[in-house]
Amino acid sequence: MIVLIVVLLAGFFVYVKMNNQMPEGLGVTNGQLKLCFSSPNCISTQADQSDEVHFAEPLVYSGNRQDVQLRIEAYMLRQGAKLVDHSLGYAHFEVESDIVGYIDDIEFYLPKSDSVVHIRSASRVGYSDFGINRDRVRQIQNLLVD
Repeated sequence: MIVLIVVLLAGFFVYVKMNNQMPEGLGVTNGQLKLCFSSPNCISTQADQSDEVHFAEPLVYSGNRQDVQLRIEAYMLRQGAKLVDHSLGYAHFEVESDIVGYIDDIEFYLPKSDSVVHIRSASRVGYSDFGINRDRVRQIQNLLVD
């Protein structure tokens, strides 16, 4: 019985490792972040407003776009996120869960023409994220309100 449990656990971790690769299509294309798939482990401020599972309100800010982006980046780094890519108006982070090693991709898009931050936070593996991505978006909203 113990051998079976060990084999199942090892298989699970191999599955996670194999499926934890960075998805294609991340970044901003024609002013849009990648769409969420149908699974509830993705939140986006650019999802359709009628999509209660995936939609979150964009974050409106006042002040300088670069300063807001630096504030977000500093916050994410303090939270242990890994900065994957960034340029003025865009940042992509990876956050790895402590126990299982699931990786979430968090993207921020600050269009030059608006004082708004668009966020996409999505898990790479699995179906449900137990609300972690939505909580992450709320934390960023709170950061910009303070």
